[in-house]
Amino acid sequence: MRILAAMTSSPQEEIKNAAQVISDMHVATVPSEHARAAGHAAANLCSGAGHRLLYAPPELQQLITQAIEIGYATALQDVRDGDFDGDIQEWRPGLFQE
Repeated sequence: MRILAAMTSSPQEEIKNAAQVISDMHVATVPSEHARAAGHAAANLCSGAGHRLLYAPPELQQLITQAIEIGYATALQDVRDGDFDGDIQEWRPGLFQE
């Protein structure tokens, strides 16, 4: 069924559909307290992508930005939940030395 749907829709429609899915995930995943940090991370990564991203369709730009923000906010929440406490001590031992 998925193959048939892909065959009947245009690449632009596929981008719009993907952008909507990512947008819905973004609303559900990026809380306001993480939005600024996630937006900053996405801007840094997108600025490093070069000029080609500037010429991508707006829907694709939004999809990329929001996907980065979702990943960043999810990782940030994992850190805040303590999922990486042992790793952080290994990565940044100076934070725990007195």
